[in-house]
Amino acid sequence: MKTLSIVLVLIIYACSSKAQDTIKKWNYSIGITFTGVPVVQISGTDTTFQNSLSVAPAFSIRNHSGIGIIYSPAFVTGGSDGGIYMHKITAGFEQYDKKKFDIVAEYTHFFFTNNTAIPYTPISNEIELGATYKKSVIRPKLYTDIGFGTDKSISSSTTAYDIAIAAGFSHSFDWETGGVNLNATPSLMLNAGTNAYFSFLGISKYISHSNKFNNIVKNYHSKNNRGNGNNQTTSTVTTQQLSINYLELNLETSLESGSFSLRPGGSLFFPTSSGLSVDGYWDLTLTYEF
Repeated sequence: MKTLSIVLVLIIYACSSKAQDTIKKWNYSIGITFTGVPVVQISGTDTTFQNSLSVAPAFSIRNHSGIGIIYSPAFVTGGSDGGIYMHKITAGFEQYDKKKFDIVAEYTHFFFTNNTAIPYTPISNEIELGATYKKSVIRPKLYTDIGFGTDKSISSSTTAYDIAIAAGFSHSFDWETGGVNLNATPSLMLNAGTNAYFSFLGISKYISHSNKFNNIVKNYHSKNNRGNGNNQTTSTVTTQQLSINYLELNLETSLESGSFSLRPGGSLFFPTSSGLSVDGYWDLTLTYEF
């Protein structure tokens, strides 16, 4: 929690600095995101999963060059242990206003609260790198996630890691009417990953936000699942191979008016290998920028 306290102090300091600066070098926003997360359901010796509503407020500071930091606690509203299940802190670089490329380079740390409703994950760190080329009608894009952490659920702690890659094309449609800006960006992506663990990696939403994640995850804690690090058993993965799993049809939309923005989004995942089924993901974000 020491790291979390330091980040909160930096947020407060940056906010106080803004009031003294007549030039808007920093942008500040608050928001809230609604989505679904899998939660554990236990009946006797059987463990199943169902999706439950996740609510995540967010506090963001970003300067004009794209460098910023975001703090977001996340709450689950259902399952055996409703309440906060993680604090998420992201720091890095984003640029979406350049002519040629949209660029993302960010590091995220997940502070888990040992909430017993959420499946166990040893992946507590994420590095995301991505770019979209915007000088063509059909925009090629490539994003990658590297997740890592320590698996403490077994007698001897081991290093855990996962890699996810998404590559494809998108096109942006923009409209403006009555002071309201509308945008719709459909994308077609191929998703590949090592998929060794349940995790909250941003690219692997077919894992992090689906109650079907155990159909694809190779190494998950299937017995006595009681949250992060308590009485877990696991299968052993001797090798990790990057494999293409889904063709993703994604749609990101936004409605902006003044300081407010509303951003619904969602994906359909079509399996490229046997044993998997069509899956989906959705989210809704409301943001106010100061």
